[in-house]
Amino acid sequence: MSASQWKGVVLALIMAAVPAELCRERANECQPEECTIGVASGRATSDGRPLVWKTRDADQVHNEVMWVTASTYDFVAVVSAGSTTPWMGVNEKGFAILNSQSSDLPGGSSGPSNGTLMRDALGTCATVAEFQALLDRTNVTGRSTQANFAVIDSTGAAAIFETSGSQYWKYDANDSSVAPNGYVLRTNFAYHGGGTSGIERYRRTVRLMADFYAGDSLNYRSILRTQMRDFSDENSIPVPVPFPGRWRSDRPYGYIYCYVSICRSTSVSTAVIQGVRQGEPARLSTMWAILGQPAGGIAVPYWPVGNTPVEANSDPTAPLCDAALAIKALLFDYPANTHYLDSYKLLDGRGGGFWTKLFPAEDMIMKGAASLLALWRQRPPFREPLLEAE
Repeated sequence: MSASQWKGVVLALIMAAVPAELCRERANECQPEECTIGVASGRATSDGRPLVWKTRDADQVHNEVMWVTASTYDFVAVVSAGSTTPWMGVNEKGFAILNSQSSDLPGGSSGPSNGTLMRDALGTCATVAEFQALLDRTNVTGRSTQANFAVIDSTGAAAIFETSGSQYWKYDANDSSVAPNGYVLRTNFAYHGGGTSGIERYRRTVRLMADFYAGDSLNYRSILRTQMRDFSDENSIPVPVPFPGRWRSDRPYGYIYCYVSICRSTSVSTAVIQGVRQGEPARLSTMWAILGQPAGGIAVPYWPVGNTPVEANSDPTAPLCDAALAIKALLFDYPANTHYLDSYKLLDGRGGGFWTKLFPAEDMIMKGAASLLALWRQRPPFREPLLEAE
């Protein structure tokens, strides 16, 4: 099956999938840009290629994947619809960046904000070293950043920078004294900030990554399928799907409270960016993105080569995201509290549910992309085959 054929089949499956407590539990819990991120060096992953990933938690529910023309380097990124500010992206040189908010770090009163700094970095930096130089310069001129920035590049560099308004602290995934297993994880606190925001999600992702690493399965597939669709409680204990019980005695049977999970009620998109081995073309860096709430969305690959398909970037919103939002509305249908998800609509225990339709389509995409990448790594393609495959 050709790239264009399997793309068409996948999109048809996606659209067909949409059919014609916690003491903190309250309706206004959502906070902007509370995310779960990680970075892994090639020594940690199953195929030797670095990874950087993020589940974006935000109040901008309409997300798109966009090709952005910048000052020096162009890039592909996940953005809020109607904006060009990247929240996770990779440029034509293979430099990738994403972030999580870390409000326990002191922010500056002027200078680039979290999103503006990432847009500047994707547009001007080819390597992690150049990004660090950008941080050095803006330490002097000032930033209004309060964030953990995760970055990789085509040289194999991989790190997280905890970044305040005038300082930063680097955690190098290739430094065994800093990252014994080759990866660094964060939610919404910084080691230098002393906070605990998102600690439930942090503990859970630490456990998941340890399991992946021990099983030599730390790769984009395990993160997309397992980590980004993971549900857990306030004690970071995993919750099965379907959930055969009541979260509280006054809650409907089978409903999961998602506000403290990695796969949150406030999650609006995800991305796993797979870098390249040294010597491979930087344009083969692959951003796997799910638009919409990850439990009801599907992962699709994008490459930093040119305009993205209309399914991922349209006016006013992306059809892929629209489909995922329609599914989310069916999953989160408990009117008393919108942070509850009906787990039996994901898997009903009898061979039905959204995941029985979405996951086979996603498997088809992954299989097709793997075949294409295997060919391209042996004989690097021109720009057009990469665009056709998106």
